[in-house]
Amino acid sequence: MALIAPRERPQRSMQVMMKQDPGANLPMDLGLLEGTFIMPTGRRKPSIFSEPRRRWQLELHRARQRFIELRMGWSYKYLSKRKPRPKMGLRPVGPTAQALYTQMYTAFADGDITTLSNICTEGLLASFKSRIASRPRNERLRWTLHKFIRGPKFVSHRIAILPYKGSAIRQLVVRMRTRQSLARMVSGGPGRPDALVQGTGEEKEVSEYLVLQRRMWKEIEEPWMVWGTTEETDPDTVLSSSIPARVTEKSSLE
Repeated sequence: MALIAPRERPQRSMQVMMKQDPGANLPMDLGLLEGTFIMPTGRRKPSIFSEPRRRWQLELHRARQRFIELRMGWSYKYLSKRKPRPKMGLRPVGPTAQALYTQMYTAFADGDITTLSNICTEGLLASFKSRIASRPRNERLRWTLHKFIRGPKFVSHRIAILPYKGSAIRQLVVRMRTRQSLARMVSGGPGRPDALVQGTGEEKEVSEYLVLQRRMWKEIEEPWMVWGTTEETDPDTVLSSSIPARVTEKSSLE
């Protein structure tokens, strides 16, 4: 079972939204920010020996995106006149990423809408609500995080300055590698223990890209939230045009 279904929807531009309602509070979910680049791994990454030109082009594209991210980070830091200014270091965000990842999957398995409402942006929250509501009443899920195989790896850091004074959206894409299990439990009836659905509950290795989002609104930073998960960038899309790769929300947990 895919935890987060693929989602593609057009986003209204911030300029249009501002014209329609200049005083409106922008929603948290504006989609994955343009230019987000996740370097392909494994067989999807062009070999430096058999495809050196394609590999070089991909590495050059990554370097350009990292330069843009550094420049945008500098702009974000000095967007607010309040002190202390936002800290742009990524290492302190690692424990937050792990905590939100664990809270999100645990709350989804438990059907805890309250917790999900506090840590997820609108689009992801709506997906979770729909899936929880569609579950059979006699069935529950039990999600277990056995361990983090490696620490969080930050692969993208994008920032969009909003058309409001002292406001911006900041997104981090974090690679999470874990060992986890998802068990389906069916109610056994009064006085009888729940039964494990055959073929579920097996421990497996999962690697996925968690997207964290933080908004600065009128010079005040809000807490980190979960936007969803995404996939590695398709190298063919990047190398064939300057258009950003197609993005989906998808979870590896099935």
